[in-house]
Amino acid sequence: MSQTTFNRDPQRLRRLWPPLAVVILALLSWGCQGKEPPLSPGATAFKKEINECVRKLAAPLTGPVSAKDKAAISAALALVEPEAIKLCRMCPFEIGVLNPQGDILATHPATAHGTRSFADYDLLSKTINTKQTQQQRFYLQDSQQLYIVSAPLIEKDRVIGMLAIAISAGEAKARWGLTANEFLTLNFNN
Repeated sequence: MSQTTFNRDPQRLRRLWPPLAVVILALLSWGCQGKEPPLSPGATAFKKEINECVRKLAAPLTGPVSAKDKAAISAALALVEPEAIKLCRMCPFEIGVLNPQGDILATHPATAHGTRSFADYDLLSKTINTKQTQQQRFYLQDSQQLYIVSAPLIEKDRVIGMLAIAISAGEAKARWGLTANEFLTLNFNN
């Protein structure tokens, strides 16, 4: 009987070790990546309703925002409002349309907002810089939380304004069961 012997050449093992180590590390890091947990049914419904609201409002608002026509922006919000109000029939929410400098052009429901500017808010600069919908949690003076979703209004690959949807965290919890952590991890761009 012939016996097969394995040549244990130390030089050969030293040459094989670096590529083998890279392959092992790549497999381990690929296999250890955590998968994003699935959204709860409430978070899924919330995301769907927000995206639907943005979709319905973006097209009618783009022209008036581009023309900086505040009256036409308010009229566009009023025309689409019956459909958009579906977003939150029983909870208070507000939709704001802002220019790229963060100045309020119009709100729904219409409120006296003066000349308040949100230019310093990180949420708006992220929306402009990424050209994607972003969200952030804000705290009001009475310590209540407010969820804001900011979607860019884009014309010819340029952000001409933003659509901001504000919803009370308490109402979002009551209607969708949405927690702050779920809200902050939602991706409205996929």
